[in-house]
Amino acid sequence: MGMLKVFRYAAAVAVAAALTTAPSAAAAPALAAPGAPVATLFQGSDSFANTSRCSQGPSGVVRTPDGQTKRIMITAAHCFDVDDKTVRPEVYAPVRSGGGVRYPRVGSVDTQRKKFELGNGELMDFYRIIDEPDWAMVRLDPGVSASGWSTSRDQWGSTPSRNVAITGVKDYRSLGNELISFDNFGQPICKDGMRTGRSCGTQVFRTQNFIWHVGLNYASGDSGGINYDPRTGEAIGLTVIGYGPFGNSQQIDHALESAYGIPDGQVNQAFTPAEPAPRAEFATLRDEIAQHNPAAANKPAPAPSKFHKLTGAVNGAQADAARLAGEAQRLPQAADPVAAAQELAGRAGAAANQRAGEISAAVNAIIR
Repeated sequence: MGMLKVFRYAAAVAVAAALTTAPSAAAAPALAAPGAPVATLFQGSDSFANTSRCSQGPSGVVRTPDGQTKRIMITAAHCFDVDDKTVRPEVYAPVRSGGGVRYPRVGSVDTQRKKFELGNGELMDFYRIIDEPDWAMVRLDPGVSASGWSTSRDQWGSTPSRNVAITGVKDYRSLGNELISFDNFGQPICKDGMRTGRSCGTQVFRTQNFIWHVGLNYASGDSGGINYDPRTGEAIGLTVIGYGPFGNSQQIDHALESAYGIPDGQVNQAFTPAEPAPRAEFATLRDEIAQHNPAAANKPAPAPSKFHKLTGAVNGAQADAARLAGEAQRLPQAADPVAAAQELAGRAGAAANQRAGEISAAVNAIIR
């Protein structure tokens, strides 16, 4: 498959944050939430029909070296790039309301990546093109609540994925003059997005700006959505580009460092993810289509192929294994390590049996 610049319905990143304490019980459901959809508007128009859609990345509070404190959500910069139109530097959240969809504003762009200056066709120009940063920091409007729970549904309204609490940011060392590093090879990675929901895969290598991986299978509309480590809950990156099963995500640590002048290795001292909190009832792409073209929205969701079911079952097993392995590493810190280990073993056994059944059923369906 050719390169898919995942942006037409693109994935905007939700990064609104509740300062450093949990939001009160009276707080409105969060409009800024990892994996949730966002919409944009074209300059001079108030219509959301035929405009871009993206997914949200993490939300939180950033403290800049000059003493400022900002509530932000992070997304992909290409969500605001449309060849023949000017996109307003604002994001809105499609939410269900009274049988339809409304679009409350989430915030406006605080700062975004600067495109590389190209030279005369040297080798480094090629590297700059494939490693061009792709992030935008959205400052949340006053009164907009944020959640640290990552979850998503696909465009057809599938069952939401399990809530994952975002615990921090994976802080990679800067590569400096190195062009590539394999220090992340084999590590797990999962994503949430408004187009295809959750999927998990494996990291292969990284460059200055990107994590390259296999198995996430990005689609248009997932752009800007959170990519995270299922073992730790750390935010890794933002969905950017897919080449079939191969893809890359913008490193969140490098994006925050570049945006706000945060020193390398100090991202988690400067950025605090939003606390887990109830999320708004976000509309699916199908809900939005129904508002503008009911006949098209009534089209049934395509049945997953036999191989798609197998891939989903294997990805689910890998994500469970990574998550449970992360919990096992934290057992020595438990109040009662023995009891915690027994409880974890029970959950691990149940998860293994469930995934084994799913994989077996998928394999049997293929070979019949």
